[in-house]
This record gives sequence, C-alpha cells and structure tokens, in this order.
Amino acid sequence: MFDILYTIIIHPIILIIEFIFYFSYILFKDAGISLITISIAISILCLPIYAIAEKWQQRERNIVNKLKPKVNKIKKAFKGDEQYMILSTYYKQNHYHPLYSLRGSLVFLFQIPFFIAAYSYLSHLELLKGLSFLFIKDLGSPDSLLSIKGISINLLPILMTLVNIISGVIYAKDLQSKDKLQLYGIAFIFLLLLYNSPSALVLYWTMNNVFSLFKNIYYKLNIKNNLFILSCFISFLCVLIIFFLLIRFSHVDIIRQLIIILFLISLIPWIYIFFKKSITKIMKIDYNKVLSLSIFIFSSAFLFILFGLFIPSNLIHSSPQEFSFIDNYTAPIFFIINTALQSFGLFFIWPLCLYFLFSNTVKNYFSIMFSAVCICSFVNLFLFAGNYGMLSINFIFDTDPNHSNKTILLNIFLLILIFILFIILFKTKIKKILPVIISICGISLLFVSAINIFGINKEFNHLNTYYKKQDDVLDHINPIFKISQNGKNVIIIMIDRAISGFLPHIMEESPELKQIYSGFKYYPNTVSFGGYTHIGAPPVFGGYEYSPEEMNNRVNTPLVDKHNESLLMLPVLLSENDFFVTVTDPPYANYNIKSDLSIFNQYPEIISYLTESKYTEYWLNDNNFKLSLSSDIIKRNLLLYSIFKGSPLVLRKPLYMNGTWCSPASDQRLRLFLDSYSVLDYLIKLTEINDNDINTALILTNNTTHVNSFLQAPDYVPSLVVTNFGTSSFSKEYAYHINTAAIKRIGSWLIFLKENNVYDNTRIIIVSDHGPEYNFFEKTDTPFNIYQFNPLLLVKDFDAAGTIHTDMSFMSNADVPYILISDIIDKPMNPFTGNDITIDFKNKPLYIAISGRNHLLRNNYQFELNPNTDHFVHKNIFTKENWVKASDFKHAF
Repeated sequence: MFDILYTIIIHPIILIIEFIFYFSYILFKDAGISLITISIAISILCLPIYAIAEKWQQRERNIVNKLKPKVNKIKKAFKGDEQYMILSTYYKQNHYHPLYSLRGSLVFLFQIPFFIAAYSYLSHLELLKGLSFLFIKDLGSPDSLLSIKGISINLLPILMTLVNIISGVIYAKDLQSKDKLQLYGIAFIFLLLLYNSPSALVLYWTMNNVFSLFKNIYYKLNIKNNLFILSCFISFLCVLIIFFLLIRFSHVDIIRQLIIILFLISLIPWIYIFFKKSITKIMKIDYNKVLSLSIFIFSSAFLFILFGLFIPSNLIHSSPQEFSFIDNYTAPIFFIINTALQSFGLFFIWPLCLYFLFSNTVKNYFSIMFSAVCICSFVNLFLFAGNYGMLSINFIFDTDPNHSNKTILLNIFLLILIFILFIILFKTKIKKILPVIISICGISLLFVSAINIFGINKEFNHLNTYYKKQDDVLDHINPIFKISQNGKNVIIIMIDRAISGFLPHIMEESPELKQIYSGFKYYPNTVSFGGYTHIGAPPVFGGYEYSPEEMNNRVNTPLVDKHNESLLMLPVLLSENDFFVTVTDPPYANYNIKSDLSIFNQYPEIISYLTESKYTEYWLNDNNFKLSLSSDIIKRNLLLYSIFKGSPLVLRKPLYMNGTWCSPASDQRLRLFLDSYSVLDYLIKLTEINDNDINTALILTNNTTHVNSFLQAPDYVPSLVVTNFGTSSFSKEYAYHINTAAIKRIGSWLIFLKENNVYDNTRIIIVSDHGPEYNFFEKTDTPFNIYQFNPLLLVKDFDAAGTIHTDMSFMSNADVPYILISDIIDKPMNPFTGNDITIDFKNKPLYIAISGRNHLLRNNYQFELNPNTDHFVHKNIFTKENWVKASDFKHAF
C-alpha cells in the first residue's frame, strides 16, 4: 500500500526535482549550486500555495481573535459538558468549528511530500558521493565539520535549525504562544530527522529555510506591488540564465531551444502586467461550480488515461517480448500499472488538490487549461508524431528528436490557436457539452488500452511457452563455443547494423588491427537487400533464396516459415555434413524479438543458445560497475516517453536530452550496450579449444553495433564517464565508438585463436545485415541513404595470411552461405527447397527492398514492397547510375 501511495504522490515530485537538478548540473557543473537551484525553484513553484495557506491561516487567526473574548467568558462561567454544549452552539452561530484550526498546519503538511521526495532522491543519488561544495567535503555524507575529542559534530543541520528558528521568530511575532511553540517544535523535529543525513539533503533543506526567511521578511515589510516585484525577479532570473547559456553553450543546438523557452517565460509576467485589463476582460468567464469541476475532473482523467494507459500500452503492445522477463518482473503488464499510478498522481491527484485550493476565477482557468491540454496532447500525439527510428527498451531512439524550425513554429501556432478557441468556447453555452465529449474520448482511450493489454497478455503467454528467464548473476562462465585444432572450423559473426564505411577509419586510428585481421578481405562494395533486420538478415543465413524478391515468389508459404528456414538452412546443412554446429541468438526466430529457440527442437544435434543480456550482470560485477537496473529505467522513463509523445515539438529534445531523459545518473545506453558487448568481451572465456578432428561451425549473432554508447578510447571500453573520445574524425559519433569496440573485441578473440593454433584451419566471415539509417559519409544523389544498404563484409579463408586488404568486387551479404561452405561440402543444396546454393543471382541486377517495412507481422505471406521506391542495383553500388527504380527496370537494362 505504501509503495502505491509513494508512486502516486511522491514520484511526480521526484521527477520535478530530478529535472531541475539535471539542467542546473549541466549549466553549472557543480552539484552544490544545483542543490541550491532546486531549493529556489521548488520554493518559487510553491509560492502560490504558501500564499493561499497564509491567507487561510490569517483568516483562522482573525476568527479566533474575534471569538476569543466571548470564548474566555464562557470558559470562566461554565464547566464540563455545559461548557462544551455552549461553546459548540456559539461556534455554530459564527460558522466556525475548532477543527478549522488544523488549517494552521497546512504549510507544514504541504512540506511533507516535498521533504519525502527530496530525501528519497538526494539520499540515493550516487552522483553526489565524493563531490565537495565550499566547506563541505562530501555531499553524499554527513558534513562532520567539527570534531571534539574524536567525536564528529555535523554543523550544517545546526545551521539549518538556527535559520529555521530565526524565520519562525519573524513569522510568529504577532502569534499566540502555542503557534510559536508549534513552529519551534517543527524546527527541532527536522534537526533530529536530518542530523545524520547526507549533507546534500541538509544543504537543500537549509536553502529552503533561507528562502522561507526572506519570504517572511518580505511579508512583514508589507510591500505593495507584489506582482511587479515577482515579475522583475522572474525576468531577471531568466535573463541571467540566458546570458550564461549564450556565453557557455552558444554552439549547442538543444540549448538554443532552452533559451527560447526561457525568453518566453520572462515575457509572460510583463505581458500580463501591461495588458492586465484586456486580459482580465478576455478571460472573464462566469463561474459554474458543477460545470467547471466536471470539465476539470474529466480533463484530468483523460490526461491520466492518455499518458498512463493508452500510450504505454500502445508502446508495449508493439513489442511485448522486449518488456517481458526484465529483472524481477516477469510480465510486462506491471510496467503499465506502475506508469498508470504515476500518471494518476501527476495528472489527477495533484491537480485536483491544487484545484480546490484556489479561488473560483483560478478554478475556471484550470478548467480551460486542462481541457485545452487534452486536445493539444492529442494533436501532438497524432499530427506531430515524429520519426525517430526504433526505440530500445531502455528508451533510446535510433535518431535524436530533430524537427525543422518550420514544423516547430507550425506546432506552436496550432497549439496557441487551440487555447484561444477554448477561451472563446468557455464564453459560450457550448462549453456545457465539453464534459460529455471529453468523457467519451477518455472512455474510447480506455477501451483501446484494454484491448492493448489483452493483446500484451496473449503475446506474453505465447512467449512464456518457450522463453526461460536467465539467472540474474552467473557464478562463472562456461565455454559454449567449440573450436577444433585438427578439423575444419567455419564461423559467421553477424553484427547487427555494423557499418562498413567505418572500418578504414578504425584501422587508421588503430593500425595494429591490420595485422590482427591478417588474411581477411574487406568488401566495401557490398549490398544488403533491406535496411532492416527482418529483410536484411535472412539472406545472410539462407542465401539468395531468402532475398525479398525470391521470398515473395513463394506465395503459399508464410513469411515466418520462410524466415525460420533461412535461419535453419546453414545449421541443418552443416550438421548433415558432420559439422558440430552451435548457433546463438538467431535474429527474429519465429518472428519474435526474443529469439524462439524452439525452431531447433527437431534438430537436437544443433546446439543453440541465447546470449543476449545473459552475461551483463557478471560483466558488471567482474568490472566493478554499478548501473541502474533495466526495470528501474523502464519504470522511470515509460511515463516520460508518454509525456514526450504528447508534448509540443519544442519541448521534446530537452525532455529526451540525448537519451538521458534528464536523469543525472543516466546509464541506460550503457546497460543496453553491455547486454551485447559483454558477449564479445567474453568470447575468449566462452571458447573451448579441442584437439580432436571434429569439424565445427559457429553462427553467432550480436547487437553490439546496434546500441549507441560513447566509450573510452583508445581501447573503446565501457566507462561511466568518457574522457577520451579518440582521434578519429568520427570521434563524437556514438556509432563509430560501438563499431570500433566490436572490431577490437573480435580482434582480441582472433589473437586468442592464433595463439591456440586454430586460426589457419578456420574460415571466418564477419558480416552485418544492413547499414545505418542515417548517413555519416558522402551524400549521394539517390533519393535514399545508400549506406543503409551497405553492410559490413569481412572474409578470412583457410590458411589466408597477410595484412587485411580491400577487394572492390560487387558483393551482397547473401554471398555469405556460399562462401562459408565453398569447397567443404560437395554440391551443397538447400535442405528445405532442394535448390543449389549458388551466387549466380548476381549475374543480373539485384532487387533491393528500399521500401521494406520495419514491422513484423506474424501471418504475412509476402513482404509489402513498392516498385516506385525499391531499386535494382548492379556493379558498383556507390555509382548513382547503377541504381534503377524497380518500376523503370525493364527500360533501364
């Protein structure tokens, strides 16, 4: 129960604190200043609440003072039950109840959730440990500033209490003794609570008290023109930050968007002051208690459903397998429930609490704002969805959210127009139908969410039939790959989305790799049949019969069956020819994200493994790394992703913030990267060298080059803080780092093979299914990115020697099966179709599925190809003239 209340009430405040800390830490690079910034920002945000609470308290005091003389007389004249009855009657006559005195504790009660949120966040923030600020040596520990005879005394909590008492003295100057004692008692309670707390938390709370002190002084001075002074303060603060940003970060694109947002914020108070009469006239709307409350409640409920259920369930429904068996959470439904609770607190509970605090006029504004936000969120979600590529379970997009200025301005204009229309609407009688419209929309979203959840549960039950959760932490690593010293070994390492064009730059930065990759041929002029794995991978394992054009010719066989055939073709063929075959992580086996190894059930002689994420925790322990759990990342970021999808375009990039989602301790990229990288890093430990005559085959798939993460050069190894980005011209590109890491880790394994005398009797092919979705290299005149269809291809034959060299022959990654079994299997045939395994398909131009869909549909029989988008290619793929649109093909050749 406590966990549910914490998720609903405290988590939204933690998000606010985390966001403020993140942006201030980026700006100032100082944790202490960031803590002070949090304190000031939270205090300013809470000022309206404090003002309302102060009015309530003052009203309570005035009533008590007014009734006090008569109450004293009654208490003197009467005793016992008679006194109680007369006092109760007197209070009723004056519309007062003694319980109203509790309103005097409103400010204290209001601070409790903020205190719990700050305590929870700052007490567990690893970033603070070891950081100093002014006289504080370690913000992650108690300050221990004074030591007397070996006993450490924490001075910061004492300073905090003194400030609190001084603030209380000023505030309670005209109050009764019981009110003063209450304030001093609260100060003493906080001293006890925070005395042994990390100094970061005490510093934050001390600054809260300092702000409260100045606030109390300001109120006691009874200064007029409060709005003018507050506007000056807000504008001055915004302008100060803008100047700082311009000086320090003028070259950073995302900071420019922050500057625009800050500039607009600085203008808002002045627009209100100078046009107060006009704005008041325009915004004057008759208050209808029932209607206003209905609109507000239905709007809040709509936002809760949209961000807490609809968007999360849509995302998980698109790939339930990716969100299953995450750490201690088996079913993905948990993440939807958790996000729904967070959304319920952020969009319903907290807004409802605020709604009842304010005046009728403000309640009207709340109703207008929330109902308009419903429509704006819907518009942003569906009309300005954005295309950011695939999204990982750790919420990393393939491409950062970038939008043209024209699109951003159009989005802002449309949202402003919606708000204006709602203000006009609220002045008419039409607003009476708003609760009905919003409730119908909300129920529709709820219905779709329920369908999504049903589909997720159904897909999870299917996954549960074949997928077995890996142990959290391995005690040791057992070898799973067998290499023979005396027999022949054939190996395919398919690295998903490895980028061919980076290889020369990697070799140039690390020249020793040229000798490490001795005997290899590099084929830069290689084409893939599709830009995504589900089209690009089948030819790698099955050859040309599994290119999209050839698969579509088999109209009576479901795509999933043809895909599975492609994955099985080489293992079955090699096994039938007396090879000991091992396969890992066959991509999209049974069209499942988490590979379904059941496709090998009728082939017990073929050994298959899932290695993805199996060795991550072992690697973390082995290398003394501490990272957030994947489940914690999902629990935090799923709601932020929902808000991101419904946000204006101008806010998306600052919210996403290069995949950190504004988390100061962001390590989601690194954890996802390690799920695959750890396998390559442990290749030596995973390999067993045998001195027998058995022929072996290893077909390994790995995603190291698919998960963007900066790494520590020159070895390109994982690091929590990267200080050396290397010397390449691509050193600031994530993709270059992960490709270099893959080449280097495989290189270490090649050295191991050489040292164990199994290099010469081993044929090795390193290949990718496709290239990058965005272009890192020279632009071409083609209407698509050629490099997305340019996979990596490296081949080392038996007994090949000499430094790695380049071969510009026209190749495709469908050549891999033919190359792998060439000269070792006599007249090889596809065991499923009976056709010869050949590369004769290259004698004519190859059909490349530029239009290949990025979605996997379980029951499809054919790929949905488009001749107006797809192209044929032959010879040199980097020559524009060699690419011909499929619809024009007959005329071109």
